[in-house]
Amino acid sequence: MTDILIGRVGKIISGDEQGRYIKVVDDAENTGGFLILIADDIEFRSGYDNWVEDKDALNRYFLECEWLINWSR
Repeated sequence: MTDILIGRVGKIISGDEQGRYIKVVDDAENTGGFLILIADDIEFRSGYDNWVEDKDALNRYFLECEWLINWSR
């Protein structure tokens, strides 16, 4: 499994949604969970989001998607 970097953009290089971009946002202040943003382009102009309630759910989500992500620096 790939490391999950919060607040950084990455490109999904294998698994579900291969070729798309991802960003995980810590939404603890508003919802207590994490937003998972998925987009066709690096500017996130066209895409969708998912939400998970905590870090454990975030880890399970990544495992289920079988993602390998190339995170930006």
